[in-house]
Amino acid sequence: MIMQSRANPVLLVSDVAGSFDELDLSRTDLEMTDQETIDGIRHGIEACGYDCRHVDDPKSLPGIFSDNPDCLVLSIWSGQGNRNRRAIVPSICEAHNIRYVGADPYAAMISSDKNLSKTVCAEFGLNSPSGVLVRSSDQADLINGLDFPVVAKPLLEGGSIGVTQGSKAPDLATAKTRIDELFKYYQPPILCEQFIGGREISFCMVGAGKIAHIEAMEIKIDGEPDYFNDRVFSMHDKRSKCRQEKHRFVNVTDEMPDTLIHKIRRVYQALGKVDYMRIDGKYDGEFYCLELSTDPGIGINSLFAHSYYSIGRTYRDMIAGILATRMPDGHRKDRG
Repeated sequence: MIMQSRANPVLLVSDVAGSFDELDLSRTDLEMTDQETIDGIRHGIEACGYDCRHVDDPKSLPGIFSDNPDCLVLSIWSGQGNRNRRAIVPSICEAHNIRYVGADPYAAMISSDKNLSKTVCAEFGLNSPSGVLVRSSDQADLINGLDFPVVAKPLLEGGSIGVTQGSKAPDLATAKTRIDELFKYYQPPILCEQFIGGREISFCMVGAGKIAHIEAMEIKIDGEPDYFNDRVFSMHDKRSKCRQEKHRFVNVTDEMPDTLIHKIRRVYQALGKVDYMRIDGKYDGEFYCLELSTDPGIGINSLFAHSYYSIGRTYRDMIAGILATRMPDGHRKDRG
């Protein structure tokens, strides 16, 4: 059922991705969104009864807001090559008193720093892999304090930017080579952490204050049931079309221990204003958090959307639930 259009427009802030046909360590744009996905999100917003405008440059937000003071910003804007990029749009909104959905600058910066994320997780008893920060090539021997294999990746990137199967290093020499390669493209430090094998699990959550939606989703690779036991979730796995076609998303909420779900809830609530997010990790009897993602993909075919489909909800339900965190009218409560 389509709701009646409301006066307050939604500003969908997103840069537009180019082709992902060529993937290598130099690609710092892998969290940008392709036009087809942007169009799908816009149509989902319009299906909820809101006017929607795509904005590709955050600097234009104050001017648009002056003409539309009742607007709501939903940002999936990525940017690249800037360690503060995830906090730019919410900071603009805070400075100009613009309503927005998503993480505030504080939560955005914590989640963008994998080492800070580990600290938050530890406070609530949530495991994460042991790791060290390497700020220069001559500090690489610090890795010897970890159990091999280790994974070397940029500290301040997401979306598997800088991560290929070659990121998993079986020994110190291999790790040093990968670190030197990463320093060519990314700001230090590089995070090196112990590789954890197991099932790839993401907790998908929506809610402002009270959590309205929480589901645990497993990512499987069709025809390769044990894929994540000894492999990382690389940029090729996430962005290559042929690999995307093999993704299968399965709801495993009922398999997760109540104690783990309680910890996940506490981390979500401790971050404050996030509104919706994923907590990603590996699970093999124990859960190890790999990333706090306060800017998860919310396209029609995304893992996040499948956390709704798997409980009989629709894409419109997901968009409505996310928008309802800052536009409470019309909210439909999900399984919580």
